[in-house]
Amino acid sequence: MRKLLFFTFILIIYSLFSAGCSNEELTIDLSDAPQIDTVVLQSGDILAKTFEKTKLPSQEAFAIMQELGKIMNINKCKPNDFYEITYSTQSDTWTDFKYFPSGKYFYSITKSTDNIISGQKLEFNTTKKVYTVSGTLENSLWESMTAVNIRPEVILAYADMFAWQIDFLTDPRKGDVFKLIYETEMLDKKNTVINSKILAGQYITHSSSFTAVRFSNGKSIDGYFDENGKSGKRAFLKAPLQFTRISSFFTKKRFHPILRYYRAHEGIDYAAPLGTPVSAIGDGIVKKAQYSGGFGNLIIIKHSNGYESYYGHLSKYGKGVKKGARVKQGQVIAYVGSTGLSTGPHLDFRMKTPGGFTNFLKMKTPPSITLSGQDREKFLSEKDAFLKQLQEI
Repeated sequence: MRKLLFFTFILIIYSLFSAGCSNEELTIDLSDAPQIDTVVLQSGDILAKTFEKTKLPSQEAFAIMQELGKIMNINKCKPNDFYEITYSTQSDTWTDFKYFPSGKYFYSITKSTDNIISGQKLEFNTTKKVYTVSGTLENSLWESMTAVNIRPEVILAYADMFAWQIDFLTDPRKGDVFKLIYETEMLDKKNTVINSKILAGQYITHSSSFTAVRFSNGKSIDGYFDENGKSGKRAFLKAPLQFTRISSFFTKKRFHPILRYYRAHEGIDYAAPLGTPVSAIGDGIVKKAQYSGGFGNLIIIKHSNGYESYYGHLSKYGKGVKKGARVKQGQVIAYVGSTGLSTGPHLDFRMKTPGGFTNFLKMKTPPSITLSGQDREKFLSEKDAFLKQLQEI
């Protein structure tokens, strides 16, 4: 009975509404809806010129640019950045301007009813999520990790994390296992990943296992360390350049192709095309950068703990490379040449220790950092939880 009365009531209301509207169209008044200009920056755009695409008067555009310049570097605008201009519903004057670069920050400029303009840098709300994933290599690392939906930037970061222990171009074998724990940060409004960070990872072969756990002391240390608190980043790169082949190894007796007699060759000759970039194998200070007899154009870099690296037969030096200059690991310091006593383009690379020249290919490269004191204690307390997670993946 109650259901019947309810439906009867609904029918009466519907009939009255239909009768009242039978000869009229239902319309929605949009006159109060704010009007918004949206401009997406293209390659080659100059921010100030893009205001010509809007209905904003030039003096108002200038006022916005002036305020925007106080809170961001307007010379660093990039393609696909965009901005929105909101106009008053009562007039054609603007009330709000918002500039959206990539990332989690945006810039807001407002104009009050008494024409006071103010700007501020704001931050989108973000959500962080931690993922654990593992897989087995069937082909390349890239293809195998992509197959389990790992983002490209995470794959590259994983390869960089083990770059001093593994050459992912030549070392991986079918059946190797990768494991990682990583965190993503996503913008709530845009539903876009703005940052990915690997917290821990492992790479396991048939004969060995490599582990890396992220650690930061909030000051000078921020990187990846093995189970014992030794940095995964080594003090020296595996090689100072991308080379075609090693044309001469370290030896105490080698027949010199120009001098035509046997003598020691206390370095490694890397055959490479003329002009191939040469990188510093480690951080250090340039001890020498000049022509030096049979070495031709030579650079000597002094590293910590008494190590020195030599780079000979260079065609030219890198920008700013001179005696006393500080260089970073991986920095291009010169280019392959054939100056001095040389039969063709190559790099004569040598490593000198406090005990004399040594075979770089057989040298055990020390870690760049070994944690100690409070840093080591904090790391050891944190890494156990990550190692347990990796084991359970």
